[in-house]
Amino acid sequence: MSLDSLRKTTQCGGGPTMRLPDLAKAAILGIGLICGGSAAARQLWLPTIDNPFCAITTYLLPELPEQAMSTIDADGQPVIVVSALIIAESAAYGRFLMAHECSHHTLGHVAAYHRELGHLGPQPFFYVAPQLKHMELDADCNAVKMLKLKNEPETIEVARQMMSKFGDKPTGAYYPTGVERADNIAKCAAEDGVSFQSDSPAPRLRP
Repeated sequence: MSLDSLRKTTQCGGGPTMRLPDLAKAAILGIGLICGGSAAARQLWLPTIDNPFCAITTYLLPELPEQAMSTIDADGQPVIVVSALIIAESAAYGRFLMAHECSHHTLGHVAAYHRELGHLGPQPFFYVAPQLKHMELDADCNAVKMLKLKNEPETIEVARQMMSKFGDKPTGAYYPTGVERADNIAKCAAEDGVSFQSDSPAPRLRP
């Protein structure tokens, strides 16, 4: 999960769209959602993807440094951005990521993050960072419950295997390790009656 604030949002006649002059910079500094008039500008707009796990606008970004992110726009509306590459390479893992990011919103993580940044001092991330590990584990577990309701045990298994590939390394700055997240997913799945096939290979994603 990456939490970032979007600078501006609006809606075109055909629905919400996204234009990014510089993909990496936009992902780090904020993503501008605008409506343009020229055909050339419209080609830069990124499409939305149907997110079956929550009624939150979900965008696809071709070169997103993060696998996915949940944030709010300048009007305080929830937004999710998912890597188009991840969706293309593993639809199942992409569905887990969408459920995971929905969970950050529904569990109040995104709102809490931005609320705390609003009143903390010059080094706010120092105070927020310790909470990130718990947020990730909670979002993973809630995603498992969402996928269980959709009858997608294979998607849960893919997510567990993908996290396992990180091993003892953190899955992000101040995040749990791959082993911690894989074990957490397995535990939450077991509580909901989902079993895994340990010998099933995880999908291979490009570095």
